[in-house]
Amino acid sequence: MAKRTRPNMVMKLAFICVLGFLVISVIQLQVELKELRNLKAEQQAQVQMLEDDIAELTIRLNTPISDEYIERVARAHGYRMPNEIIFYNDIAD
Repeated sequence: MAKRTRPNMVMKLAFICVLGFLVISVIQLQVELKELRNLKAEQQAQVQMLEDDIAELTIRLNTPISDEYIERVARAHGYRMPNEIIFYNDIAD
């Protein structure tokens, strides 16, 4: 009778090991799935932001360029009109 209980015990131990492996694998897959869903949501938000930027740039490209626009961009880059003096005030209010 002792020989019969030993293989039965080995089978139970093997079954428990396989079951434990499967449970751990399922948990790891669930964690990975959650991470991938979060990554997908972040990338979809980034795609939406880029599409909005593309739409804004398309509108800007289709808008005709006026003299006022050119002057505003030039001033933003530090340029000035001829014979114009720019004063800077570094005194805090």
